[in-house]
Amino acid sequence: MQIWAIHQHLIERVSHVRAETWLLLLIYPLAFKAAHMAASPWGGAHFFSLWYPAAGVRFALLWRVGARFTPLIMIEECLVQVATGTVELHHPEFLNHLGGVARAPLAYGAMVALVRFIETKGRSELAIAPMPFGLATVLSPTLAAFVAGLWEWIWPGLSTDLSTQPFATMIAAFLIGDLLGVLLLAPALLWLFDPSNRWGLGILSGTRAIEAAIVFLAGWLLAAGLASVQPQIAVMPVLIAAIWAGIRCGRHGAWAAIILSAAIILPWSAAEQSVSTRLALHMTLAAMAIAAYLAGSFAEAQLTARQDIGRRDRMLFQAERLKTLRAMSVAIIHEISQPLSTLAIETRHLSKLADDGDWDRADMAQSIELIDRKTALIADMVRRLRSFGGRSVDEPSTISVAQLLRDCVTILEREALDKQCQIRLEPVDSQLVVMGHEIELMQILINLLRNAIAASPGTSISICVTCAKDAVAIAVENRLVQPGRDPGGMGIGLMVARAIANAHGGDLVREKDSDKVRHTVQLPFEMMSHG
Repeated sequence: MQIWAIHQHLIERVSHVRAETWLLLLIYPLAFKAAHMAASPWGGAHFFSLWYPAAGVRFALLWRVGARFTPLIMIEECLVQVATGTVELHHPEFLNHLGGVARAPLAYGAMVALVRFIETKGRSELAIAPMPFGLATVLSPTLAAFVAGLWEWIWPGLSTDLSTQPFATMIAAFLIGDLLGVLLLAPALLWLFDPSNRWGLGILSGTRAIEAAIVFLAGWLLAAGLASVQPQIAVMPVLIAAIWAGIRCGRHGAWAAIILSAAIILPWSAAEQSVSTRLALHMTLAAMAIAAYLAGSFAEAQLTARQDIGRRDRMLFQAERLKTLRAMSVAIIHEISQPLSTLAIETRHLSKLADDGDWDRADMAQSIELIDRKTALIADMVRRLRSFGGRSVDEPSTISVAQLLRDCVTILEREALDKQCQIRLEPVDSQLVVMGHEIELMQILINLLRNAIAASPGTSISICVTCAKDAVAIAVENRLVQPGRDPGGMGIGLMVARAIANAHGGDLVREKDSDKVRHTVQLPFEMMSHG
């Protein structure tokens, strides 16, 4: 039975993988080999290449489909390298060389998994988008180079004659080549193959772009002057200019500066005969790519943090208004009771006058005037009460789906614990955003989760997010402790939730089986910024 359960679990996991993912995994060997061959102009006697675009293809795929596919990617790379003769099947060091091929995707997958974990569970500024992506682009090649160095130390595959195979040069070139391959290629591939995850504008503006362009041009003018004197340090002014572009214009400015610099440096280094000069140029380009991209990521993360603080301030402001509103409602009810009493008295008086054939016209006019005045007073009180705690307090804004769900889970953590219920939040892309009223969207999710907790004490509730062509789907699924009985039902709370979803251009769909119920909130998504 246990084997059958495992078999069923594997089938279920495979069936949930999107066709797009399988397509990317299918074409990956061809893309990897093509990128591997494209690196040859920057190779050398002691290393494979100082620019290794295949690393960028590998990283983009792992970041896109998830680290769980690392074993499959390892197998694909090994098969490609054996089939094309890069790793010779009958070579005495075949297993060592094959291990050298497999260690890189393994290191990349491990680092992507770690960064994704930090992004999901972390509370520090490193978990604020787009810092996780920036860190992963730098740390994945670094870990791969460290593993390569450790591997060569334990199972040497290089010649023992360091005059012909300098170990340090090989490891440094490995690190530089992978860093450049990832930082130059991965962002473009992720943008190209995932149209729904196109970068947002971030902090880029026309004025900042012009400022960064002027600084960048000045850096290259200085570099041109130094090139004839000392080519190994000629690119240093450009390094500073690229960092400035990242700080002022975010990842967009940083990546533009990196690409433009690479378009100049890579042809220059390919034609350069001096190995030391080539290595120095690529080291500077790698340092520029790391520093500029991390600077841009940090600048955007700071902007995100400021927006998050502002969002929380608005929520606290709204909570304080609602707290005051409760206190005001008691006083206003008391204030309304007096005009209502007056209205009741005057209405009875008018009724009596109407029954009396000999009524005083002036007396009736006075009563009507009094009724009109008291009615206006009550209407004004209600209008002020509604405007104080109304919808306009929470203005529509872009909302991070991941943060919204984390906030809801935190709010209901104690209630779930009391019911011995576990809320399991599946990993959510931190760049996924929707437009709407945050307090209202939170009300939907809290209603769904509270209903699930009431229906499933002692069990687990799962929250998962998927992205279709034009909508984000947030699904809350729970098992029913007593099959056939659903305390959540489709009562007033869910009717309100559905009305809110409809007001945001979405919908609330309910699916029920014999032992579980699933509520899916569908909302139109905004353009997402890939981390």
